[in-house]
Amino acid sequence: MTVRRTLRRIDRRELCIVIASLSLGFLFATWLRAPLDSRQMFAIDKRCNAAVNPRAASQDTTVPPSPPKNFIYIGVLTAQKYLSTRAVAVNRTWARTIPGKVDFYSSATSVVDPRMNLPVVRLQGVDDSYPPQKKSFLMIKYMHDNFIDKYEWFMRADDDVYVRGDKLEPFLRSINSTQRLFIGQAGLGKQEELGLLNLDTGDNFCMGGPGMIFSRETLRKVVPHISHCLKNMWSTHEDVEVGRCIKKFAEIDCTWAYEMQALFYNNYSKSDTAFTGSLDTSDVHKAITLHPIKRTPYMYRLHNYLQSTAIMDLRMKTMHLYRSILRMRQLLNEEEDRQGLSGDPHQLQSLGLPPGLLKYAPDGPEDILPWNFFGKYWYSTSASAPRKGMPPYHTKALDHVAGQVMALINANSRKVGRTIDFKEILYGYTRVVPLYGIDYVLDLLLMYHKHSKSKRFPVRRHAYLQQSFGKLEIRVDDAELRPSHPTKKAQEDSSVEKIKHGISQTLFGIHQKGDAPSHQHPHHISKLKETIHFILPLAGRLETLQRFMENFERMCLIPGENVEMIIVLFKLPEDDPSEEIENLVAKYSGKYLRAKLKVLHASGEFSRGLALDLGASQLPPDALMFFVDVDMHISPGFLTRCRLNTQRGRQVYYPVVFGQYSPEVTYGPGTKPESKLAISKETGFFRHYGYGLACLYNSDLSEAGGLDSSIIGWGLEDVDLYQKFASSNVTILRAPDPSLIHIYHPVICNPKLETKQYQMCMGSKFNQYGSSLHLVKLLEKDKLSSSEEKEKETR
Repeated sequence: MTVRRTLRRIDRRELCIVIASLSLGFLFATWLRAPLDSRQMFAIDKRCNAAVNPRAASQDTTVPPSPPKNFIYIGVLTAQKYLSTRAVAVNRTWARTIPGKVDFYSSATSVVDPRMNLPVVRLQGVDDSYPPQKKSFLMIKYMHDNFIDKYEWFMRADDDVYVRGDKLEPFLRSINSTQRLFIGQAGLGKQEELGLLNLDTGDNFCMGGPGMIFSRETLRKVVPHISHCLKNMWSTHEDVEVGRCIKKFAEIDCTWAYEMQALFYNNYSKSDTAFTGSLDTSDVHKAITLHPIKRTPYMYRLHNYLQSTAIMDLRMKTMHLYRSILRMRQLLNEEEDRQGLSGDPHQLQSLGLPPGLLKYAPDGPEDILPWNFFGKYWYSTSASAPRKGMPPYHTKALDHVAGQVMALINANSRKVGRTIDFKEILYGYTRVVPLYGIDYVLDLLLMYHKHSKSKRFPVRRHAYLQQSFGKLEIRVDDAELRPSHPTKKAQEDSSVEKIKHGISQTLFGIHQKGDAPSHQHPHHISKLKETIHFILPLAGRLETLQRFMENFERMCLIPGENVEMIIVLFKLPEDDPSEEIENLVAKYSGKYLRAKLKVLHASGEFSRGLALDLGASQLPPDALMFFVDVDMHISPGFLTRCRLNTQRGRQVYYPVVFGQYSPEVTYGPGTKPESKLAISKETGFFRHYGYGLACLYNSDLSEAGGLDSSIIGWGLEDVDLYQKFASSNVTILRAPDPSLIHIYHPVICNPKLETKQYQMCMGSKFNQYGSSLHLVKLLEKDKLSSSEEKEKETR
């Protein structure tokens, strides 16, 4: 009995010890498996007394640990002639995004400017000859000999490829790096090279342009046989030979996956135009590597674009956080943000609302925001251009929105077993809500493709979207206004005043008395003094010419501006005032002896194109010309803009003129147009459809193809010339110019004109009658008066 009791006591004691040991072991193992971040956070929270004071926890800003820098090693093949261009561009752009190390491999005799801070490996016994077969093999050997135990992955890249480190790392971390792997875009050679590369049936190689990726085990198998591979090459392509060597000694092929064509993207555009156009494409967004980028500035451009998309993603995440904060506050019934997590409460209310087309509620009819409709054309409530072609900026914005929509739709395409491709936007509506963002209602034509079937069929869907505005940010850049000696108040004021005056003089043409141009560049001074040759087509209209000459005298002749004028005069069949016109011009020539005013007679029916062509033929190729109409009123500042906005062989200036509405409609009967020169929505509109006035050089006119002198009568010749410039290499600067006012006059459209000319003439006539709002008021007034008359009649 005693023995049994003793055994029972021992069993119980051991059992307790075992249980206690298991419990402690379990707790210790759990603590070890917990993420290091959480243990650090716990310690920080404990020090900050977060359990007692929640506000203290809200102030904690623990920075997550940076990713390890020994993940991948990339060797970039380059040459001496590209070290200062392509290699520097790579080192300053995508090389900084790689979670590892990037070195540049060049010939043994390469010389590097130490100021470039470029990590260059000079391979002994290697030159810069092409194809770089020896250079490529010895680079792989150098990787193996020096870094095989320091990195999981190795990559061979060209100096004209862009590698996206933000996509490369998650892609490789999803793959087992302990296996023998050879990753890239599989190739078989060009069509004309098939069967000539000595590849066995089913063999391939990873194309060198988009990049090759090797696992550590692949290098271990291949590098001991590098000398054999160098001695037994069967083609002149280094990527083919690398693939052949890996196939022979590592016994693996390049990845055959179809998706690799998109991930390791090679642009087959001819010449060096790849990635010089729009970057907002699905190819750019999907790819891990982008090849080739032959022009160095476009490497920086691509990097800048991808950085901007990363910023957009971060701003979108910030927007989601604002929405989460607001949603949690609503669930907790918190009216005030006591912990200060959201900053400005008004901003939280604006940014935290979920997307919706009904977020904005107008207080009255005048606050209603109109929608713009678009299909083949753009339709808006704008009085100046209610219908016009699709603006290029809007087309670009729609492409970007459509790309985002398709990315959201196809996010889970593999799980649901279908892919939807974008075809086109049939029509849509859009508006800008200043408080929240841009609203879209789009009718989309899509192509539905089920993975289990080969057929595709079209579907139409409506998309209701809101492109939300982010947090308001203000940046004040006063670098240009900082004086060289900030302690001296007088110098500071002088510097600021000079800059302000320079801006005013350039943008608005404002000249102050006593201005000294000593601080201006000599070329800028000569440009401001350049002669402007006015060319004025005319047929009759003596009184209008008298008004124009009075304005020309005030603006050009009295101040002594460096201008000349050629009046191309057509005779009228009846009541022709040509003699009076010549006397008027002679009067001003006699009054201002230095003025160069010339009347050039033209025969036949009036043709504005012919008149401008005749005037230009009297001038040398380097003459700066201004095509003007007799109905124009010119204000200070235009001559400066005409000179500065025109560059020979590079740029022409097409000002958008402000056209008056009928003064009798706007102000009342008996009002003279020239007495009312105010610029407002009620008095007129900027004539975006008018291209008659232009500042340009005579040589640019000739190279563009000249004017069509066969067009008779009103219109079309200006549009024809504008289209010629649009299709040339000359830039068109087109902007509203408040210094040019088209004085109102009744428009008479000849029914004998060509159909297109007559329609344009009638459209111009109706647009000049009055503003839409004023016409509505007149209609309401007429309805009121007519209803009052009816009441009187009934009485």
